[in-house]
Amino acid sequence: MKQNEKSSKLVWFLLVIFVPAVFAITVFGIVLSFMGIDVVEEAKNKIPVINTVFNEDEQDAVTSNGQEKQWKSKFDEQEDYIKMLSADLQKKEKEVTDLKTNIALLEKQVEDAEASVKGEENAQLKKLYESMSAKDAAAVMTEMNNNQVLSILTLLQSETQAAILAKLDAKRAAELTVLMANNSL
Repeated sequence: MKQNEKSSKLVWFLLVIFVPAVFAITVFGIVLSFMGIDVVEEAKNKIPVINTVFNEDEQDAVTSNGQEKQWKSKFDEQEDYIKMLSADLQKKEKEVTDLKTNIALLEKQVEDAEASVKGEENAQLKKLYESMSAKDAAAVMTEMNNNQVLSILTLLQSETQAAILAKLDAKRAAELTVLMANNSL
């Protein structure tokens, strides 16, 4: 019951005193505003409690504005850093492309050099076997496998090939002839 009495006194205070007082202050503020008086500004200047509250709000706004400027400055720095890194990345990508082009050119030069050396070796090998007698060449080739003999025979002129094949065993000569025929197709 005591609690019921306390709550009813609180309700009576709110309904009879507080609500009408707030209503009266609001109506009074509206009337003064229509008369051209800035009620909020006057309250800031004349009432110390309200002045303190508004100054704290202004200080918070100034502090917030300062932090915003700091964050914007950091953001701008980061954007500049990103732009610098992007430029470096593009530069590195161009370098990589140039290096890949150089690698391709060098590989082509190596292939050309290898082909040239192989051609010179083949020319020397051809000269060597053409200067041998057919009998000696056939004797050397009996110790080689068919692929080695075939690669040497393809370098030689057809008269030299015929002379060497004639000096080889008939069975081996037949195998080599078949291989030469298959390679020429």
